Amino acid sequence: MRKSQPVDMMALRLKAKKFAAENYAASLMSNTKWRALFSALEEAGIDAHCSVKFVGDDKQFEIAVHPGLYPPHAYVDLWPLNVYPLVEIEWIEFRRIVRYRRDNNLPAKLVLQDIDAIRAVIQNTGKRFPLEASEDAIRIVGHVR
Repeated sequence: MRKSQPVDMMALRLKAKKFAAENYAASLMSNTKWRALFSALEEAGIDAHCSVKFVGDDKQFEIAVHPGLYPPHAYVDLWPLNVYPLVEIEWIEFRRIVRYRRDNNLPAKLVLQDIDAIRAVIQNTGKRFPLEASEDAIRIVGHVR
């Protein structure tokens, strides 16, 4: 049986940074801004559910808990996914209607989320975030094509 090798997080971060520089027109968020955003949401006590998209991946992932900020500055724990370099986040989106998957082939449970409260927390940070807002969602953009 082969032992799994530890992940070189520094190499992963540098690879993601290089990929973003080569494949996106601009990077709009820094590690500090991402951490300020996640900290503000956690401190406000808002139970925010979001979708996240990573650079180089076509899938969106659902995150139902606050991102963990215990890793070193350039990383975030996006449980239940993993610890990721912040530079890998292409965007995160807070939707007004959240779909919760259920077992036993039951239809998804639809729950309203107060994106106006989320927007207020974001604005109260005093930082200028690259925000795209619609009636149905708020998206914070990390990289643009």
